[in-house]
Amino acid sequence: MAFRDFSLIHNSSLACFLLAAFVQEYERRSAGARHPSFEKLLLVLPMAWHEPTRKAIARRPFATPLHAVIADAPEIVEGLAARVAAYVPISGQGLTLACATGLLGKLDAKSSMDAFTFPHRAWPRGSRPAQFPELQQATVDRLANWFQAESGAEIYLTLGLH
Repeated sequence: MAFRDFSLIHNSSLACFLLAAFVQEYERRSAGARHPSFEKLLLVLPMAWHEPTRKAIARRPFATPLHAVIADAPEIVEGLAARVAAYVPISGQGLTLACATGLLGKLDAKSSMDAFTFPHRAWPRGSRPAQFPELQQATVDRLANWFQAESGAEIYLTLGLH
């Protein structure tokens, strides 16, 4: 078995960039009409950093609905609640870093839910990492596609998170 330094994989800067990429793709897929909530962002890293989930999601056609992917690969939802809870700190750190650097912005919503935006036409010069892990990027893109089409409550229900 090869040695893996998880401190290099699960770190705040990678979390920042993956969350920013998710928000950018989410807004692109909704033609700028919708912005992801904090509750949706909490699901991104536990799915993008979970190898069985990445393998099940990354190569799926964008037109395949999330519930069909889960039916074919139930390992996606196995232990998801525990993963989400375990990743709250790193998700928060990544989101804080993205907002503090201006990569993401928080919308002033009148509702009780926070929403976030990618306030740029493209990645600011020098801000995008030279290379994202390919399967993580593919997973983030598909999650953005699926999540932008449904409410947070619908997504949590689909994923078995009540």
